[in-house]
Amino acid sequence: MFEQILPIVACVGLVVLAILCLPVVRKFVLEISALVLRLAMLALLAGGAYLWFRPDAMPAGVSRVFDTEPWLLTMLPDRSSAYFGICAAYLVVLALLPLLAALDVTRRLAGRRLRRLCILTDELVAVAAIAEPAAEVVETPPEGVPVMRPVQRRTAANAIAAPWSRGPSRYSAR
Repeated sequence: MFEQILPIVACVGLVVLAILCLPVVRKFVLEISALVLRLAMLALLAGGAYLWFRPDAMPAGVSRVFDTEPWLLTMLPDRSSAYFGICAAYLVVLALLPLLAALDVTRRLAGRRLRRLCILTDELVAVAAIAEPAAEVVETPPEGVPVMRPVQRRTAANAIAAPWSRGPSRYSAR
């Protein structure tokens, strides 16, 4: 009987995955992914809290993972202590936090804002024509008005450095 249901389930799953790959449902997929990850992280912390009160209820699969990866045990307290489960849960949750942050950022960008950004970037950019420089018109200032001369960088630097180069001041060390 299972052999008869398996092709139907596979076809339905393929159709659902094809629909989820459409760009229209991008925000929905991100929302669901972030929600599932949040719930999984909360379940991990709840499991760690449960193991805090009952450290003897550690699942065999968790013990096997720590047996195959001894470097993990160097970061955690002794397996028989009450803090072992909650510390292991903290490590896993800390490892998943950057993924949750990335999902939150992409989820917020998806939707209307993403459509607006796509519209803005898809528009053609008008290229401005480069005009030839106009001939300089030299106007003589009316009499009685001081003439402002362009300041050269070296002149400006010398003017700035001049007060400091007069010798020892009252603020310098004697």
